[in-house]
Amino acid sequence: MGKPLITVVIPVYNVAAFIDQTIASILEQTLTDFECVFIDDHSTDNTVEIIKSYNDARIIIIEKEKNTGYT
Repeated sequence: MGKPLITVVIPVYNVAAFIDQTIASILEQTLTDFECVFIDDHSTDNTVEIIKSYNDARIIIIEKEKNTGYT
């Protein structure tokens, strides 16, 4: 499998209340040749667990070891 046509990068920090809706919107797009990279700024809620619960190879998460306020 080759590289995806589009990469969507989404920085996240403590957005558990909204992340399901965000991921659902991305997965409902008509274009399917993409990857979505979430960069977590060391969330303290369950944002990371929610992202990891999606069994889709196009969903990628990068977890930062400490909160820095930037991506």
